[in-house]
Amino acid sequence: MNYTGIKCPVCDKAFQPDDDIVVCPECGAPYHRECYHQAGKCKFDDLHEAGKRWTPPEAPKKPDVSAEIKDQECPSCGKLNAHSALFCDQCGASLSGQPAQHHNRTNTPPPPADQNPYSRPQDNGPFPGGSPFPGGGMGGAPMPFALDPMGGVDANELIDDVPAGEMAKLVHTNTAYYMPVFRNMKVYKKNRFNFCAFLFSGGWMLYRKQYKWGSIITALMFALYIGYTYCNIAFTFPLLQNLMIQVGVEQNSTGLTNQQLQAMLDLLMQNPSQLLIVLLPYAFLGLMLAIMIFVGLRGNRMYMNHCLHTVHKLRAENVPAAEYNVQLQARGNVNTPITICLLVCYLIITWLPRFF
Repeated sequence: MNYTGIKCPVCDKAFQPDDDIVVCPECGAPYHRECYHQAGKCKFDDLHEAGKRWTPPEAPKKPDVSAEIKDQECPSCGKLNAHSALFCDQCGASLSGQPAQHHNRTNTPPPPADQNPYSRPQDNGPFPGGSPFPGGGMGGAPMPFALDPMGGVDANELIDDVPAGEMAKLVHTNTAYYMPVFRNMKVYKKNRFNFCAFLFSGGWMLYRKQYKWGSIITALMFALYIGYTYCNIAFTFPLLQNLMIQVGVEQNSTGLTNQQLQAMLDLLMQNPSQLLIVLLPYAFLGLMLAIMIFVGLRGNRMYMNHCLHTVHKLRAENVPAAEYNVQLQARGNVNTPITICLLVCYLIITWLPRFF
């Protein structure tokens, strides 16, 4: 049996691989040879009387990280981690040792330009040492934005009057995208089109906990979609079927000839009210597309203002410093359940008309 790591009952020192170990012939308890001779006998008389064998102590259980208080701040991305965590569960940075060792933006001066492959003349940009990346990557080399949870933004850099590190704790997920976007909007007045906001509109806003505008835009999109579906089922489809009968399209026909299509267009042009009924569903689709484009263009700015407002509101509540970061992450991050609920509602509304 391997006794390495088990403590000797006499000296309470852990056995090493090269130690001279003897075991009790009755219960099997291990001792250093010198310790056993010093004690003169086995210490486990109770096991001898009960006729039991010595068993090694159980290995200590791994602490339940999920049940621990999250008070250990990552020096790289600012994420709060469990008290006994060794690495950040968001960016993977080490949580042991001095923060300056693992921070992704150290105060070490950049290497000379002729030794730094990333360097460029100082007057070519606002970056320290002429480098397009802040320092702090592996081996002293700059860390690429794609690997930096802050996207190249310093945690102490102000966005309005809020440090970027606090904004990152509020955003929590995809900070490598949003931090540079927020900084560019404040410093350079440049925005970026958000394709997630464009595709999902109100759902994206609710996912990002912008409940007021998210609810308004989601309600508008649902109302427009219901209007589009209702107009198609109640007015447009029956009208088109009637026109197809008028131009001689057979019931089981799979398509229209050019003459039949032209005849239908002539009938519609002669009756503007019917033409309006045919075009009405497309008006609903156009409004939906306009809302999607608006949210795609303004989504990042609206989200930044939402984050700033949340931080200002939290500061006004005079939350204790020990709970401030916890409250930031609790009020920020994302809301996944509401996204799943919206998806289920969308599938129901989409498939329900097929059963009528």
